[in-house]
Parts: sequence; C-alpha cells; structure tokens
Amino acid sequence: MLRSLGDQQRLTLFPLFPHDISNDPEIMRIALASGDTELVEQLIAASEQRGTLNPTVRSIQASAAHLRGLAHHSVADLERATDLLHDAGRPLTLASALEDLGRQRLSDGATAAAVEAFSQALILDSEAGATWDAARVRRRLRRLGIRRRIVTADTPRIGWGALTSTEIAVAELATEGRTNRQIAEQLFVSPYTVDTHLRHIFDKLGVKSRVELTRAAADRHPATD
Repeated sequence: MLRSLGDQQRLTLFPLFPHDISNDPEIMRIALASGDTELVEQLIAASEQRGTLNPTVRSIQASAAHLRGLAHHSVADLERATDLLHDAGRPLTLASALEDLGRQRLSDGATAAAVEAFSQALILDSEAGATWDAARVRRRLRRLGIRRRIVTADTPRIGWGALTSTEIAVAELATEGRTNRQIAEQLFVSPYTVDTHLRHIFDKLGVKSRVELTRAAADRHPATD
C-alpha cells in the first residue's frame, strides 16, 4: 500500500500517520521483510527525532531502541528496549520487544538466553489474554524443545487460582525466604524472570511485599494442631 504512493510521497505520511508508538516495530518488520531500506531509514530517523523531543518518555525511547535493534540486528539495542519498557505499563509492547530479542539471541547462537526472552514474552502475552501472540511464542519455544502452558483468558485473573504453575512455585519458594537469585537457581531461570513472576503474583493476590505474600500463603494454608 505504501509503495503504491510512490517512493517520495509515501514517506511524507509518517509525521501525520495516526498510530500508536507500539506500531512502529511492526512497520519496521514490514519494511525489513520487503527489503525497503529507504523506509527503514525513515522509520529510524522519525523515531530518533521523537526520542530527542521526548527524552523522558520511556515508551518513545524504547521504541527507538527497538527499531535500531531490528534494523541493525543488535541484541544490545533490543535489551535496552526491554529494560525501558519493564516498568512502562505496556505489557504487550514489552512482549513484542522480548520476542524480537529472543529471535536475535537465537540468531546469534545464544539459545538459553533466547528461551528466557521467549518465556518472558509468553508470560506477558498470556497475562494480557493475547492468545494469538502467546500461541506464536509457544511455537517458537516448542521448536527449541521447550513446552510452556498457555494461560487463557478463561483463567481467573485474581487470587491463587489465577497463578500459573511456575508462579505458584515462585511464590512457595519466596515464602520460604529464598532470594530472587536462589529462586532463579532452583528453577533454572534468571533473577529478572523471577522478578517478573513476583510482580505478577503480587498483582494477582493484591499484595505489595514478600511479607504480605507470606501472610496470604499462611491464610491459604492455615496451620493445624
């Protein structure tokens, strides 16, 4: 559709093109898939300009890093994007960046790190009820010999019933007083992944700390004489 407008006229759309910042990586993927290097350069230039004008907006800075990562096959830029999106309140945008990070890590031969990124993306997609995206990420993991259960939208969203099996394992280890690093070693994941699980656990159970989590667990399984 963009090409039909002509090489010059199509580029004038982007300052006016009404889209959310999270759409930029998808447009970049299209440009890369079609070999449209001019559009790739235009997208990067526009994202960098937005970043310069909005230095404190994490999602805009993350989008610029995400586009650089895709265009230059840069793990460092994709990791930068995921770091910026970590607390930006955009779980699906973060999942998208994590999936691209996983693909690049896999391309670079870092399979274990790729599995970690895909697993985090699957958690976020599943939590948001994005079943199509979750299924795609699950297929990527399956091709690597990893099976993960998808949490569907029918799953309860609050309370202990909303926790996945992995989240339950993390919660149990946390209430035993294990640190994030100790939990990570026990479950063969990174401390960052454990932190992601804990944040989801806190949200689902309505608690704000490990102390409150321990109390919630005690209420769930009261001691008997």
